[in-house]
Amino acid sequence: MLLPCSRVQVLFPQEKICLESEEPAPLLLDEHGGTLILKAGDLKLTETAAPGEESGFFLEVELTPGETLVRDIKSFAVEQNLTLPPAAAPPGACLVRPILAACHLPGPKKFIFAEKSTLEARPGRTGVMDLAVRGEFKARTVPCQEADLVIHLAPLDLTQLLAYLLALIREAG
Repeated sequence: MLLPCSRVQVLFPQEKICLESEEPAPLLLDEHGGTLILKAGDLKLTETAAPGEESGFFLEVELTPGETLVRDIKSFAVEQNLTLPPAAAPPGACLVRPILAACHLPGPKKFIFAEKSTLEARPGRTGVMDLAVRGEFKARTVPCQEADLVIHLAPLDLTQLLAYLLALIREAG
């Protein structure tokens, strides 16, 4: 399943790294070896992150076209055996704990990851859900083929995130 994103940005000031999508990019929701993942690829090293910037992943997920997204989310949930709760008003934010949040950078051969992080989803500007992953990121030198970000989630956490996304889509009308 693909979620449309108007912004995908990865900031690691301690590594002097800023990755971004050059244009709107899809966020792939998939299953990989029993773990559910969110993945955005084709990121470009655009500049060096400033020392005062916050480390993490920052995305803007588009809430339109609403009917299509609702249908896709429900189909994905069925395929993955996720039980979505009945429709409800969204709380102020949705907080979940990823199993792993990671970023691959082929040029500098960096693997930047956090085994302890928090994913926060909240309403953004009109028609957008802001998604941020913050945590204690570490870097290792390893060969990589693609500049991307990957977020591994347990089924319950992805269910919570999808339910929140559905509530925001319905609220946006």
